[in-house]
Amino acid sequence: MTEFLHVIPAWVELIFLTFCIGILVCHLWVLDDPAGARFPSEGKIEARLWPLFRTGIAAIIACTIADLLIGAVEMGGGPITAVFPLLPTVIFKTHFGRVWIIRCAALLLLTFPMQAGRSYRESRGVLLFIFAPGLVIAMTESASGHASDAGDFSIAEIADLLHLLAASLWGGGLFALAVVILPMLIKRDDQTSIARVAGRFSRLAGYAVGVIAITSLYNAWSYVGSFTALLKSAYGLTVLAKVILLFTLIQLGAFNRYVSVPLLRERAGASPARSVMIDRFAAKLFSRIRHRQDRQDIAALFLRIVRIEAVLMAGVLLCAALLRH
Repeated sequence: MTEFLHVIPAWVELIFLTFCIGILVCHLWVLDDPAGARFPSEGKIEARLWPLFRTGIAAIIACTIADLLIGAVEMGGGPITAVFPLLPTVIFKTHFGRVWIIRCAALLLLTFPMQAGRSYRESRGVLLFIFAPGLVIAMTESASGHASDAGDFSIAEIADLLHLLAASLWGGGLFALAVVILPMLIKRDDQTSIARVAGRFSRLAGYAVGVIAITSLYNAWSYVGSFTALLKSAYGLTVLAKVILLFTLIQLGAFNRYVSVPLLRERAGASPARSVMIDRFAAKLFSRIRHRQDRQDIAALFLRIVRIEAVLMAGVLLCAALLRH
C-alpha cells in the first residue's frame, strides 16, 4: 500500500504534464496552424485554456516537491520526518537530485513567459519558447525513471522520452478537447471550427500512435522479455493492462478518424481531406458504420468518444507511473 501511495504524486504529475503539453500542442497546431489559419472562437478558447495551464504548472511544482521528499524517504529508508537533514545530500550528491534540479530550472523558466501580455503570450515564437521547457520536464521524467538505469541519453531513455512525448501530445490534446475546446465550439454550434479542430487533432494523434506503437514494442522487448514474464510478473501484468487500454484507445480513435471526422467535414460543407491508401482502405471498412451514424448528432458523439478516450488515457498514465516505480 505504501509503495502504491508513492506512485500517486507521479501519476498526478504525469496527468498535469500531459495536460499542459496538450494545451501547448492545441495552441500551436490545432487551434492555429503554421499558415496562420484561425477561426472566430479561437481567442475565447485560448482565454479559457491559459488559466488551466497555470493550474497545471502549479500542480507539477507541488508534485515535484513531493517527488523529492518521497525519493529521499526511499533512499534514506526512514520516516519522512527524518529525511530533511538528508535533502542537501540527495539534491547535490545523487543522480536523482541533479535531475530534480534540472526539472526545477525548467519549471522556473516556464513561469517567465506566462507573465507576458496576452498578445505576446499567444505569438507562435513565445509558444515555442514555452514548449521547450515542457520538453525538458518530460526528459527529466525519463531520466528519473527505470529507463535511466541504462544510462543518460541511452536508447532506453530516449525511447521512454519519445513514448512519453507521444502520449502527452495525444492524451493532453484529448484532455484539452474534452474539457474546454469541444464543449465551447458545440455550444456555439460552430460546425466549421469543430470539423477543422477534429481533423487537425486526428492527424496529430495518428502520428503519436505510430510513435507509441514502436516505443511500446521496444519497451516490452527490453523490460518484459518473454510472454511468460508478461503473465507472471507485476511489471508484465501492468504492461498488459496498459496495452489493453491503449488498444481500446486506438479503436475509439480509429472510429473518430474514419467515421466522425469525415461526417463532421460533410456537415460543415468542407471538401474531403486528402487521403492516402490506408485512409481509402479504412473508408471502405467503416462505410457501413458511417452510414448508420449519418443521422446522429456527430459533434456530440465525437465529444463523448473524446471524453471516454481522456478517461482511458488517465488509466494509461497510471500504468506508466506504476511502471516507472
